[in-house]
Amino acid sequence: MWRKVSLALVIVLGGCASMPDELAVPEGTQLAAYNLAREGQEVGKTARWGGLVTEVTNLKDKTRVEVVFTALTNSGKPSLENPSPGRFYAYLDGFVDPVSIPQGYRIALVGKVQPSEKGQVGEYQYNYPVMAVQNFKLWAPQQDTDRYYADPWWPYWRYPYGYWGDPFFYNSYYYPRYRVRSTGPKVPKPDYQGPVRAPETQKRKQN
Repeated sequence: MWRKVSLALVIVLGGCASMPDELAVPEGTQLAAYNLAREGQEVGKTARWGGLVTEVTNLKDKTRVEVVFTALTNSGKPSLENPSPGRFYAYLDGFVDPVSIPQGYRIALVGKVQPSEKGQVGEYQYNYPVMAVQNFKLWAPQQDTDRYYADPWWPYWRYPYGYWGDPFFYNSYYYPRYRVRSTGPKVPKPDYQGPVRAPETQKRKQN
């Protein structure tokens, strides 16, 4: 019974996932599609894109973040389950220290689509969709590791059904596994003040 209750709670809580305040947009906003932006469309539309940070470059009056695009989950976190369709540039006003947006971190951003720019990935000429960032959110890298409880009596006992003393044999019943999650290092929060949010978003946040 408790198992059914726990499962129900997981389903309910999973359905309640929502975007963080940093990624909120006014209700009814039609978000720009990344694939269309790659073709030079969607300029001027609001975009909510994300992915993995590959490089941060400080220019004269702004900071450019190069991102490998991935789809976002319902909670706004970039998903790594599917292949990436490409990359994009995200521009932030003013100076942002690259140590605050480390390579390999996941990032999700909200902003306006700008005309695409030509750049290079290695020696390959690449056409980058561009976003003028209004706000963003970071997630540190995570790595899941499976570990197993050791049997203190191994390898001194045997069962009649199979050679269980084999050091390469694993049985999940007698060696239950648990998961350990390690998270990347914390980094300083970027001292970034983006453009003012839309009134609808500000009002919702105050309530």
